[in-house]
Amino acid sequence: MTPEQIREQYNRKIEKIRGREDLTPQAKQVAMARAHQTAAEQIAAVREADQRQYEQRRQTLEKRLFGNRELSGTDALSARDARERAAQYTHPDEALKAYQRAQRDGDKDMMRALGSMAADQAALPVLGQAWYGLVEAHAAATPGYAGNLEELRGLHNPDDFRATTYVTPDVPSELGRMSPQQVASLADSPMTVYGNDAPEAA
Repeated sequence: MTPEQIREQYNRKIEKIRGREDLTPQAKQVAMARAHQTAAEQIAAVREADQRQYEQRRQTLEKRLFGNRELSGTDALSARDARERAAQYTHPDEALKAYQRAQRDGDKDMMRALGSMAADQAALPVLGQAWYGLVEAHAAATPGYAGNLEELRGLHNPDDFRATTYVTPDVPSELGRMSPQQVASLADSPMTVYGNDAPEAA
């Protein structure tokens, strides 16, 4: 289920518990606390799964765009030297000029090293925008990789959207101003609440 579906399911469960006349106020609190804990754990699990998927896809795309192939001997030394030289360029305009020189000279290792560095810089908030030009230049110079760049930019990091997409459901009014720790403690109480609308062993 998506986080939104989990929240909707949680809200329905809370309303059912709230409407049960066979439960004492304390039993309702326990059942609601357990429903809240279950929903929070489910949303956290979805977020973790989405984060793993995001990281895996991002690494795949970045390797296609900027990664070095398996190298050995002089090729490996050349690639390492290119990375060291690329790291000396701290300003995006200078790095772009260096990339253009490498492109004219046919220096694939330097192009790849500068493109990789630019991708890392472009991922930084705000200041990273200045490096987009070099990232685009490298993608344009690498046949068939423009689509990979577009997909890479379109990826959404779950951490960036946690405040809205992965927000934990509100605590029911019946639980008052309980902290998350207090809700968890209540959910772990030994009380048993019977019925199909209550969480298992609630």
